Amino acid sequence: MVTFLPVAASDTPALKALWLACFEEKPEAVDLFFDRLTAYCHGYKAMDDGAVIAALYLVDCTLNGRQAHYLCGASTRPDYRQRGVMRGLIAYALDDAKRRGDVFSVLCPADEGLYRFYGRLGYLAKCAVRTVTLTRRELDAPRAASGTPDVQALQSLCCHKNFLLWNKEYIDFAAAYYGVYGVQAITSADAFALCEKERSTAVIYYAVYRDFQALKSLLQTIEADTYILTGSGSQPLFSGAKRSVSGMIYPLTHENPPDDVFIGITLN
Repeated sequence: MVTFLPVAASDTPALKALWLACFEEKPEAVDLFFDRLTAYCHGYKAMDDGAVIAALYLVDCTLNGRQAHYLCGASTRPDYRQRGVMRGLIAYALDDAKRRGDVFSVLCPADEGLYRFYGRLGYLAKCAVRTVTLTRRELDAPRAASGTPDVQALQSLCCHKNFLLWNKEYIDFAAAYYGVYGVQAITSADAFALCEKERSTAVIYYAVYRDFQALKSLLQTIEADTYILTGSGSQPLFSGAKRSVSGMIYPLTHENPPDDVFIGITLN
């Protein structure tokens, strides 16, 4: 009989093995997840015959001042798929999250099939990113002064509404996690970004900054001809940029979810 429970510390080896079996991840990235997120991540498991057969994780965040979480790592052992196990585990986890006071559940499906799966559970495709491309000439700014930014404060300055506000520990984890895959965290006193460079193009997956000048100054530290940035519609830089769906949201109360939510930093 399948049962649903919160995860325990003793489950970690089995949970890591399940994650690696279901996702194309490097073991050191998975180690970072389990080593760094325990203080603000709630894990749930499905058990059968004494073995972990499925798991998922809810990472604490806020959305427009409301308590929320980011659902990630949803994984089911191959021989238990298509049996409704994950559907039941999600319902169990969301019930627990609602008891803790969460108002919204947010996630980012990896493909169209998963968008359809979560849509059947009531998740709405209301999350989005916008993309702009800048050239080196358009930056035209002095290089940024070195320093350690207050990333949590910069999030609120940079994105005024409809974005997931992460705590500092999660940002630090994300920098290390993305670093396993060659993504560099670059910082100045007034800006933070996660950047991957390929030849003469720099892709900025996530950036928060005091103002546009601070961002341009930070980007000047990356030697590239073209800079591709993604961001939120609430940021002036992206207000008229191309929009694409990137994630889903589910209301845990009767409160209507906002449109155009920006997740920012995503995981499996």
